[in-house]
Parts: sequence; structure tokens; C-alpha cells
Amino acid sequence: MFNVSYEEIVSKIKEEKNISDEEIELKIKEKLAKLSDLISKEGAAHIVANELGVKLFNISKELKIKGLLSGMNNVIITGKVMQLNPVIEYKKENREGKVGSMLLGDETGVIRVAFWDANHIKNIEENKIKEGSILKLKNGYVKSNGIFKELHVGNKGEIEIDPPGVEIEVQDKPSFDFAKKKISELNENDNNVGVLGTIVQIFEPRFYGACPECSKKLVANDGMLSCKEHGSVNEVLVPILNLFLDDGTDNIRVVAFRNQVERLLNLDIEKIKEFREKPENFDRIREDLLGKQLVIVGRVVKNEMFDRKELMAQRIIELNPEELVRELEQ
Repeated sequence: MFNVSYEEIVSKIKEEKNISDEEIELKIKEKLAKLSDLISKEGAAHIVANELGVKLFNISKELKIKGLLSGMNNVIITGKVMQLNPVIEYKKENREGKVGSMLLGDETGVIRVAFWDANHIKNIEENKIKEGSILKLKNGYVKSNGIFKELHVGNKGEIEIDPPGVEIEVQDKPSFDFAKKKISELNENDNNVGVLGTIVQIFEPRFYGACPECSKKLVANDGMLSCKEHGSVNEVLVPILNLFLDDGTDNIRVVAFRNQVERLLNLDIEKIKEFREKPENFDRIREDLLGKQLVIVGRVVKNEMFDRKELMAQRIIELNPEELVRELEQ
């Protein structure tokens, strides 16, 4: 594990970017405030350095997922594909392309991996990479999306698919090292917390226009939709699903986005879009899901309009009967 002090990080930023100590401190304080003090001062400094393109360290040895840190370069890891997401096309004023993503796991944890190189994405499109494949990735770099770490693999990255003699044991329940709580115990700003409950109400999905590159919601600008970071882009429709989860101690509204909606409904995005024109077709799906028991991992936020806590889903885990019995016994 790396041990880079706060002073060393600030010094590195100042040296590479010619920014004053006061400016750096302000950026770090803003990051701490944005993340509601859920990270340390050193962690916030790491994220700021990463966002400014300051590389704090480079590595060349193979690591486990749990050992990855934001800002690492030349990363080598081996893991099993646990969830493969649809390839997304994006278009900007100066460039266009595709991005592929997946959840990769090993015995220590799970991480989202994004692929930007056309040859790597082709392996996904041609089904050479699929759920259950074992991948050895080289020359990746680690970034933070503000909640979890992500591994990015660009055109300098290398992929070895199903290397001979390599086996990866991943737990049935992927570990994000989340804290287990009852719904009645949840507090505003709890992050990476998991609750086991029963779906007691579910609503048909809604949609919003998002940037195909960063997935952030598009905003209206002079009558046109655009991304604050990437400018004018072709929107991607992102599904939002609202449901109520009850665990006997209380109930809470859960909001799921994007791939979690696809996974919960067991439908691809094109099928989900059909509910926009025919919402009545969702009735059968609703009947199938009511009474289903899940572990939902996410972040607790305050809905100011309704003065209530809500859980923003970051991971939805389905339990088999044996696991469900063990969880209820605990």
C-alpha cells in the first residue's frame, strides 16, 4: 500500500500545475464538502490531484482490486467479468467513439472498468468477452467517480482473455465492503450502506437525457440540450426506477438508475424504452417484482421536497434461498 502524505500531495500539485497553496486548499475543502466529509483530507487531496491530471505514483506489479488507489497508472489486475454493460456510442464536436464497461471482481472486491479503445470494445461486441470471462488487464489507470474507484483502459492498455491456468474465485455476493443496516437505522449521508428488504411498491420507469461520455444529466442551453463538461452531444436515454423497500423496521424509497434498472427488470434498455409508449405493459413486471427480497447497497440522501430519506441504489444484489435464510438469521 502507498503512503503519500497530505503535504507531499499538495507539493506535487503545486509543482506540476503552478497553483498556489491557497487555491489547492480551497479545491480540497470543496471536495470534502461535496462528499460530506465521507473521506479523509488525504483522500480528498488524492482526488483533486487526479482531476488535475497530477500523477502521484506509477506501478508495474500486479495488484488485487482492493489495493487499487485513485491516481495509479500502469495497473495490472486479473479478475472475472461479473456484469457486462451495453456498449455506448458518444459524439462530441471534435470526436466521437464508443465506450464499453463492466464490473470486474476478484476475491478482494469489485470495480467498474471502462474501455475506450476500439479494439478492446470490438472484443465485447463480438462476444469474445462475456460474463464469466477472466481478464488480465495491463496499463490501466484508476480514477474516482466521487463514490467508487474506477479502472480505465485506453489505447495503451492490454487485455488477455481467459489466460491459461488462471481461475478467479469471486463470492456469490460481490463485496463492496458495505455496512449492513436496518432501514430504521439509516442516517442522512450514509454512504456505501446495504439493507435487506422486500419490494412493497414499484413504479414504471421514467427517463432523462444523459451525456453518452460521462452519463451526467443534460441541461437546456439556448433551446439545445448539452453537457456542462462535454458540450453538445447526442443524448442517451437513461432509465430511472423508483420502488419502496420494507424490512419490518421501516420502509424507504429506493431510486435506481441505468444498469441497475436493466439488471433488476432483467431487460435490456431497448425493451425498457417500450414502457414509455405503453406503460400498461409494465403491470406484469410489477406483479413479478412485488414481494421480491433484495440487498440494496447505496447512498442515503434527503429529499427536501417530501422531507424524507431516500436510498440511491449503487448495487442491487439478489440472494438465493440459502443466502436469504442466513441473512435473516443474522
